[in-house]
Amino acid sequence: MREITRVELIPLKLPIVAKDDNIGALIISSLQKEKLDINEGDVFVIAHTIISRAEGNEYFLPKLSPSPFAEYIARKTGKDPALVQLIISEASKILKVKNNIIITKTKHNWICANSAVDQSNARPNGAVTLPDDSNKSAMEINKTLTNFLKKDVSVIVSDTHGRALRRGAINVAVGSYNFPVIDDSRGRKDIFGYELTSTIVALADEVCSAAELVMGQAGEMIPVVIIRGIHFRSPVSGVEELQFDDERRLFR
Repeated sequence: MREITRVELIPLKLPIVAKDDNIGALIISSLQKEKLDINEGDVFVIAHTIISRAEGNEYFLPKLSPSPFAEYIARKTGKDPALVQLIISEASKILKVKNNIIITKTKHNWICANSAVDQSNARPNGAVTLPDDSNKSAMEINKTLTNFLKKDVSVIVSDTHGRALRRGAINVAVGSYNFPVIDDSRGRKDIFGYELTSTIVALADEVCSAAELVMGQAGEMIPVVIIRGIHFRSPVSGVEELQFDDERRLFR
């Protein structure tokens, strides 16, 4: 259960991140520079691109060697064959190819466009993939923040995904630590006394979408947003709770 009366979104600018940078340390440095105090229960939403870059998951496309299959898909979609090769390497299964979109099931078990390979906010001729283990990344960043701040905080790793049958993309959670990614309302009563039987809210996705309002998608240089005011009593869970198994997926 969540108790929310007022929510604050606090943007945090960071310098351009390079390989092997310590994201937690960069956040702490920015907090000190901006003279920002952190409260118990604050949630740090972090764009996956800076984590991926720090962990070495940014690729220079001209150095990749496309396979014959990647060349074939590239001809069908009009995409760079090297980019297609990276998309394939991040996929456990290709589900659909249409127009210039490749829908895949990633090796992280997400179903999304282009295996979540991102060319925005990547260096020229580059592309960024998801972190290998976003939950582990969130845990390590949380440990750095908690040790320094001496506060109980949460970390969510976000990415921008499209949605089935709806236009436009939104920010969603792809990794988390110390946060209840879902708010299970089953068994609670609505305002007329009816018992809820199926309502499960993707709380982590809602938080990420709120963060995107100030994070932006272009040159804002705000890869971190602090969310303040979310007090929850639901059990902490991982982003795996947001995923359906294959048998329960309605859109394939």
